[in-house]
Amino acid sequence: MRSALHERFRTLGERYRAERTKEGRKRRGGEGVAPGLNRAAFRWLGDAGLFRVALEPAMGGEGLPGAVHALAGFAAGSGDLGLATSLLAHLVCVRLLARAGTEAQHARHLSRLLSGEWVGALANTEPRAGTDILALRARVAPVQEGLRLDARKCSITNVGSADLAIVSARLAGVPPAHAVNLFLVETAWPGMHQRPVTDLTGLATSATGNLIARRVTLPSDARLGEPGDGVRLLRATFTEERLLTGVLYLAAVRRCLDRGLAHAQSRRTFGEPLGRHQYIQERLVRMRVAEETLEALLDSALGALSRGEEVFGILSIIKLHGVEAAVDAAQGLMRVLGGKGLRRGEGAEGMLRDLLCLSVFGGTVELHKVVLYNETVKTRGRARPSASVDETLEVHDTQALPPGLEAELCALVARCFPGETSVQGRYYYDTRPDRVVTVRRGGVLAGFRTITFREVLLGGRTVKVAGLGIAVAPEHQRQGLGTRLTQRALALLAEHGVELALAFLIGRSAEKLLRASGFSRLTAPVTYLARDDGRLVTESMPAYGLALGGSALLEEIEGRGGLHLGVGTW
Repeated sequence: MRSALHERFRTLGERYRAERTKEGRKRRGGEGVAPGLNRAAFRWLGDAGLFRVALEPAMGGEGLPGAVHALAGFAAGSGDLGLATSLLAHLVCVRLLARAGTEAQHARHLSRLLSGEWVGALANTEPRAGTDILALRARVAPVQEGLRLDARKCSITNVGSADLAIVSARLAGVPPAHAVNLFLVETAWPGMHQRPVTDLTGLATSATGNLIARRVTLPSDARLGEPGDGVRLLRATFTEERLLTGVLYLAAVRRCLDRGLAHAQSRRTFGEPLGRHQYIQERLVRMRVAEETLEALLDSALGALSRGEEVFGILSIIKLHGVEAAVDAAQGLMRVLGGKGLRRGEGAEGMLRDLLCLSVFGGTVELHKVVLYNETVKTRGRARPSASVDETLEVHDTQALPPGLEAELCALVARCFPGETSVQGRYYYDTRPDRVVTVRRGGVLAGFRTITFREVLLGGRTVKVAGLGIAVAPEHQRQGLGTRLTQRALALLAEHGVELALAFLIGRSAEKLLRASGFSRLTAPVTYLARDDGRLVTESMPAYGLALGGSALLEEIEGRGGLHLGVGTW
């Protein structure tokens, strides 16, 4: 979860932190910076383009990945989880308005949110309903003047500083299926009241408050989206909000690791660097492991979202792991810093207080445990077909495929990878494979693995390599077919004396299968010569390798800085 965008906003975060530290030193008595949302910082970040990168590419941004990288960079660089939480809520509003708003709504509101002139808030939580969308009590009723809003929203991020609130409410006089809607409400309108909450445990540099609407007259174009779109829009927004909250946990862990490592290397005790002590090393290594694990989970969730897959389960795992990992990292930093860690200016204790608040942001830990349990029952509690029930596994030479099999393979690929132009009309990417392992259920093709044999030069010697591809019908996924196909393919490779198995990921769904089968991600580039013009191409898809027979081939490839496959890929 690092990119040029991430580093750009991390640098901005470090500049912000330096200015904030300077401001705190100037204040009388060393009280630190003033609490509350820093509107000047909002405007500064708007000018720097932080909010604009959250727009979809068609609107000049980088979409959800852009929001993730920008937020991760700023939060890690600044260490200010309070301001980062307000930025998160604002980014969610920007994306929601950009996705569902009309041209007129964009013209009136979006440019002000993008510049940071206005602060946005998503107002859904209610005193008696919590985040339950279907239990909303807020009402919008048609009146002679147009629409009238009555609502009471509680514990809303950015309320107290917000200029625009996206408010969920039930619209009277419409069918129940169309009742829940979202409305764009300017907080300066008559009847709107913001009640800041100032006694929170942490997040002092954010804003949180209650929003009250009493007989507020709304313009006729205040509704966001189509009639009855509220539930759909909110659920999509909650998904993005929970993903971005995971980014804050990652930023906290990363910040603690950077700070702790710098102190361990510069501080000397008993004549040697503090980092030479195993206890200090253990604390920092735990942070590193937590950072890598959380980053991988976020990357997996982001990829699944881009493919339109369900991510409720993984987002709950991110919540549970992220909170625990971030709190452990903050406590670890306090111990690495020793006496300095207890001082407010060092940041560790403030981060702990912020994390206590973030543990309920985007849904409590307890709520996510319920979500994760239900998702586990859904995906693992169902009965799975036995491998022996009307299931056949066969290996075919592709030079002599049975009649009709190639058409079946192509049709299955089209179902598994719709819209992937590189495999249209084929069941392979570029080079026709040598073998294909198929599995049938009830006589119907349920999945297959392709195998392409090749000899490549590595360090002056010839190495036998096999490229693997896979496709499993959607209705047969998560039932062990991929594992059985992979095991049979690897056994076949061993029979042919193959030293290295290699697989590229068109989609990330096969990553878990590869890792479970012993494959590792290659960081060194994989190259080949294009068939049409002989130019050197660096493969853009992630590559995973498995050295058969316990060799050190993967280490050799990484050490040599790459692997050249010859002509064409598979």
